[in-house]
Amino acid sequence: MLKVVAILVCVLPKLASAQSLTPEEIEAMVSQRMSDLNPYQELLNHPDPARSLAAMEIMMESGDRSLERMALEYGLLSPNPTVKRTAFEGFLASKPILSIRFDGSDVDDGYYPTLIQGSWNGTLTSDATGYWRIAVGDYLDDQQCFANTYHDDDCFITVNSDGVFLTPQNMNARGTISDEGSLIGQATLNSVDDVVPFSVQLID
Repeated sequence: MLKVVAILVCVLPKLASAQSLTPEEIEAMVSQRMSDLNPYQELLNHPDPARSLAAMEIMMESGDRSLERMALEYGLLSPNPTVKRTAFEGFLASKPILSIRFDGSDVDDGYYPTLIQGSWNGTLTSDATGYWRIAVGDYLDDQQCFANTYHDDDCFITVNSDGVFLTPQNMNARGTISDEGSLIGQATLNSVDDVVPFSVQLID
């Protein structure tokens, strides 16, 4: 028994030290990670707009989630509307699942909960905030829009110079990309008299 205790006394401190990192080690790891990312940031911030845009597009198509997130954040937060739109369209091309948030706090219509929970199988909170998850589908060349996975032959999202238009079943809305990188706008919902503000968070 004494031998076992002696072994544990010797081994446990080593295990603890092996599992914990010193502040200096963490600082070195952070510096290394930032050093690894800096070349990509330099590509995105290249003074030549064409090269910067090309770098963003390539990173978004790379299949590397870290590079995709970095490029998407850069694009959506860009003050350049062309860069912002290109980033958003690249994001849609990856066929994400969008979580649409509806602000129903000022909606005085009894059909609103029915639409959110019944027609869309969404979630409704006590303050009338509705959430609906819907996946983006293929790009429809003939209609120049993105479909959704429920109706793969119909337009779901159309992006043009007038904004972002969402036309899934029971909804017609227009939005814009905010300075914070979210899609925000106003929605007209089927059988709901009030116009409902909506938003979609696009970056973490």
